[in-house]
Amino acid sequence: MVSKSDLARSSALVSLPLAAFLFGPAVDAIAPERIPGDLLLSLLPTVLPLAALVVVALVSYRRTGSTRRALRLTALSFAVGLVGAIGYLLHVWSEASGS
Repeated sequence: MVSKSDLARSSALVSLPLAAFLFGPAVDAIAPERIPGDLLLSLLPTVLPLAALVVVALVSYRRTGSTRRALRLTALSFAVGLVGAIGYLLHVWSEASGS
């Protein structure tokens, strides 16, 4: 049986790449003049999620000691991040097209 703390830790790890992807657009919405838009909207949404996936893989492998479970958690994390990123991009695209 999975404990509540293990479930919470796994959920946080799974959502980490999505949060990393949304970091740049969130900072751009809060303070658009402080950091250049190219950095926030192109570089950070590319580099941070990849780094977050590496962190998820390393932390889950270190925590479980099982390559299979670490890979499964990393794949789930990638899928959640990808679905969230596609949803965000569709939202931005629909706003830009005026629909």
